[in-house]
Amino acid sequence: MSYLNKILHEAKKYGWGLILIHRDVLKRHIAYALSRFDVVRLLDIGSWNCLLWNWIKEAFPKDYHRIEYIGIDVLEPPNRVQDVKFYIMSPTYLMFPSDSFHVVTMIEVLEHIFDYTLALREAYRVLKPNGVLFIQSVICTDKNALHDETHYHVLHPRTLSRLLEHLGFEVVESREDGNFYVVGYK
Repeated sequence: MSYLNKILHEAKKYGWGLILIHRDVLKRHIAYALSRFDVVRLLDIGSWNCLLWNWIKEAFPKDYHRIEYIGIDVLEPPNRVQDVKFYIMSPTYLMFPSDSFHVVTMIEVLEHIFDYTLALREAYRVLKPNGVLFIQSVICTDKNALHDETHYHVLHPRTLSRLLEHLGFEVVESREDGNFYVVGYK
């Protein structure tokens, strides 16, 4: 079975949608960006069906119109939210100018990217100075990290934090649990 067919199979099997566990953390960092800029450009890498946009509208009912959401994924998903910008694009070659976004999210996607270091370099490149990267993933010790055939990697927040620091990010926050998160600023 091809990798893309595996992705579609896993998506159907598990009903992929918005698996945002650490909503309060992401909300805090988006709110910080909103406090500093009139318009916040947000790039959702691995957006799948763009359900993060629906969450943003609920989480920021008075300010969501100040957030320009752009979703990217490697293929067009079924039932995608239609009122957003969406592009089919590789996370390892982002076709956006440098310093384009205030916020970049990678929610349950980094483990699916073959060359995730290159994807993180690209995320760094497209972030504006003081822009924030929010990563959420399944921790390497969780059985689901090993059983999903679409995972190229198993990740741990401490090693991922060290990699982000090596790439130039200032890691400001992380949490180790079944679905960990790491937050880094450019």
